[in-house]
Amino acid sequence: MALARAHRLSLRFERDRLNKVGKTVFGKFFTLVVADTPENNKSQSPRLAILLSKKTAPLATDRNKIKRITSALVEDIFSLISPKDYLLIPKKQVLIEDHQSLIEDLKNIFSK
Repeated sequence: MALARAHRLSLRFERDRLNKVGKTVFGKFFTLVVADTPENNKSQSPRLAILLSKKTAPLATDRNKIKRITSALVEDIFSLISPKDYLLIPKKQVLIEDHQSLIEDLKNIFSK
């Protein structure tokens, strides 16, 4: 199941801001860019976007599967995430790794 619209971040408008002012955290299976929510859009919940390039997974079916897996993982730990803006970039190993190690990696990078 996908994230609720209130918890999604539009990369069309926010990507440049996240790259300029965001802090990057690297994990084994994910890269996370974290930025404070702008003053004009203060919400009490985290906003998240998943970014995946063709370089990471050339086939659209693989990219979609990685996004679905990542979205499900984020839903599992959503209550642990502080209210900021996040850009989550998964790596191709997400397809072959087990669920528990992916959850541990996500918890680790979201806690930094």
